[in-house]
Amino acid sequence: MFHFLSRSVFPTTRKLVLLQNQNYQQWISLKFISTPSKGNSFTASYLIDTCGLSPQRAASFSKRMKFETREKPDLVFEFFKNQGFSQTMALIIIQSFPGILRSDPIKTLLPKIDFLKSKGFSNSDIYSIIRACPSILNRSLHREIIPCFDFFNNLFHCKHKFMKTIKRYSGILVDLENCSELNIKVLREGGVPESHIIRFIEYFPRTLKFPHKRFKELVQEVKELGFDPLKLQFVVVVHIKLCISKSTWARKEGVYRKWGWTDDDISATFRVFPFFISVSDKKIDAVMDFLVNRLGYKSADIARCPAVMSMSLGNRIIPRGSVVLVLLSKGLVSKLSLGAIFKCNEKVFLDKFISCHEKEADELLKLYRAKLTLTG
Repeated sequence: MFHFLSRSVFPTTRKLVLLQNQNYQQWISLKFISTPSKGNSFTASYLIDTCGLSPQRAASFSKRMKFETREKPDLVFEFFKNQGFSQTMALIIIQSFPGILRSDPIKTLLPKIDFLKSKGFSNSDIYSIIRACPSILNRSLHREIIPCFDFFNNLFHCKHKFMKTIKRYSGILVDLENCSELNIKVLREGGVPESHIIRFIEYFPRTLKFPHKRFKELVQEVKELGFDPLKLQFVVVVHIKLCISKSTWARKEGVYRKWGWTDDDISATFRVFPFFISVSDKKIDAVMDFLVNRLGYKSADIARCPAVMSMSLGNRIIPRGSVVLVLLSKGLVSKLSLGAIFKCNEKVFLDKFISCHEKEADELLKLYRAKLTLTG
């Protein structure tokens, strides 16, 4: 259930020139064609020409930070290079959080990098951690990051899972007292078992960082809907309710209604498989179209097997459905439940729908693989 929920790099010519230049020191010293207007400050010019920010963002940030020469910001680029970061990585981090250019690399940045390395994170891990929450580099190591790390490390009792959670969203290493700890307290007081709280944090760390007032209101709302805090589904529903706005929720319900679902269908489906409401509008239409208009299932059949909505259209639904269509046309199978076709693993599917039909096996396997290649 949890796994259901798993940027292109600036493609302009100027930015591609930045990325293609192999000499790091030359790269940060280049003067590019896209020179800003005379009215722009040196800071804005640097943010545009060297860092690749848009003129609008550069103008905004230059109001909050100033440097008269490139010496200090160049040190930040050089720091990332010395830490083993590629110039692409450095650019992405700095574009996400230009304020980092004001930092003293040795006093401010290095201690955090060293701390993460001491906990077993690789350079690529650290890049992912910083990219997910670049402002972490400007937070206090001893007053904030270390206490957060120790708190969650003790909570998890499993270093491997905790490290994966940090890589998933490093923002949990900040705002412990004002946010995360308070939200965890709400779950505990609401009767959610500790093991479910840990899984909630492991898979939905961003959701834990929602403003406390809103988080508390939603936990109460989920209780009032009748979901049992003792069941894992409770925290799943909390996550979904927090992440989907009321307007988006209403729009998605409208898409399902368009395919014939009733209010009762929607309500019942939400109770057994709440992730159905997280599916994109485009995918809802695509899955419904294939299952209803191609395979001949009724809309109500899908409401009774809503997990199919979360399955890959290209890697499962279309390849398997195409095989079943051939079998139906030849009278080799009768109408099957959606679960029988789509819920089994690949080995069971191949054995049950392809290998057992000796005369047609080669043809069916060829079709299956062709659809996987075409849609995968």
